[in-house]
Amino acid sequence: MASSTSKKPVVAVTGLEGRENPYPGLSIAKALRDARGDAIKIIGLAYEPTLTGNFRDDLFDTVYLTPLPGDPAATLMKRLREINKECPIDLLIPALDSELALFSLHRQELSDMGIEMVIPSPESVKNRYKQRLPHWAAERGLHSPATEVVTDPKTFWKQEDWDFPCWLKGSLADAYRVKSQEEAEIVAKRIVDQWGYPVLAQKEVVGEEYDICAVVRPGGDPLAMITIRKTVLSAAGKAIGAVVVDDPEAEAAGLKFLAELDWEGPLELEMMREHSSGRYHLVEVNARFPAWIGMCPGTGLNLPDLLVRLGLGEDLPETIASPTAGTMFLRSTHTKLGRVTDLGDLLANGKLELQK
Repeated sequence: MASSTSKKPVVAVTGLEGRENPYPGLSIAKALRDARGDAIKIIGLAYEPTLTGNFRDDLFDTVYLTPLPGDPAATLMKRLREINKECPIDLLIPALDSELALFSLHRQELSDMGIEMVIPSPESVKNRYKQRLPHWAAERGLHSPATEVVTDPKTFWKQEDWDFPCWLKGSLADAYRVKSQEEAEIVAKRIVDQWGYPVLAQKEVVGEEYDICAVVRPGGDPLAMITIRKTVLSAAGKAIGAVVVDDPEAEAAGLKFLAELDWEGPLELEMMREHSSGRYHLVEVNARFPAWIGMCPGTGLNLPDLLVRLGLGEDLPETIASPTAGTMFLRSTHTKLGRVTDLGDLLANGKLELQK
C-alpha cells in the first residue's frame, strides 16, 4: 500500500469502454485526474484491445490487457500477478457488475499481493442481484418491484399477475420498457444476444426516479453521497443527462436501504418514489460507481477520490462538502485520435505505455 507521500499511489481501474453504453472506468479516471493531476498513476485494465479508454493518454498512464471476468478465475488472477510484479498496484477499483463477485471472493489473495480494494462481502454482492432483491427487501419491510425470470417470452405474460407495460432487463445490464407481447419477445431476444440468459421482467412503478451514489465505509456507514434525478435517458435507460438534487426525503430513503445492505465501497441505488403511495421502491443496486460519476468533481464532491483516500488509508477531510444542488450534466461523445501502431503494440505486448 502506498504510504509514503514521496511515492505516487498506483490505482488500477476497469471498465474502459466509452461508446454508446459507457462503462464507469473512464469517469472514475477523470475524477481522479481532476483531484490529483499527475500525483497519481492510473492503470487501465482492459478486457478488449479496442475499448475507447485504451488510448486515453489524458486519463491513463498505462493500459494492460486482461482476461474477461467470465474466464476461469485462475486465468485473471495469474494475469493480475504478472501486472502487479511489473507495476505494483496499491488500489484496484472494479467498475463492472460482472467482475465484482470474483474480486470479492479473491479479496484476501489480492490483498496478500499488496492490492487493496474497498468492496462488499460475497454475500452482500449476492443480495443485490436483481432477481433476489424483491425477496431481500420484503424480509426487511422494504419495497422493491416484483422481478421474475422470463423462461419463455411467448407464455410468460399469460400469468394473471403480470401485465404491460413492464421492464425487461439483462441480469448484468440494460433495461427496456415494453408495452406489448410482440415488443417483449423482440427485446428479450435482443437482451439474450447481448448478455445471455437470464432475462428478467420487472413490474413498473409509476413515479419519480432518484439515483444515489455513495461511498460506504467498512461497517456500512456512508462516507458521502450524491443524489441525482435523470433528465435525459438512452434507449437502455442510461442517464444521458441528470441534475443534482437536495431532497432530504429521498436521501432518508436511500440511507434506510443502505443500513440493511451491509455494504462496503461504492454503489448506486436506483429508487422510484411511487406517485400513488409516496413509497420509495428500490429498483436496482449497482455494485460500483455509475458511468455518470465523472460529473461529481463539478458538484464539489469527488467520490472516487474519497474512495482512494479510504482505500489507501489516507487522511479524510474533517468536513466533506455537500454536492451543489442544481448542477447538471449532459453526456457527449469524445473522439480520440491515435496511431494504429499503438493498437499493434497493445496486441503484441499486452500493454500500452501512454505516458512515454
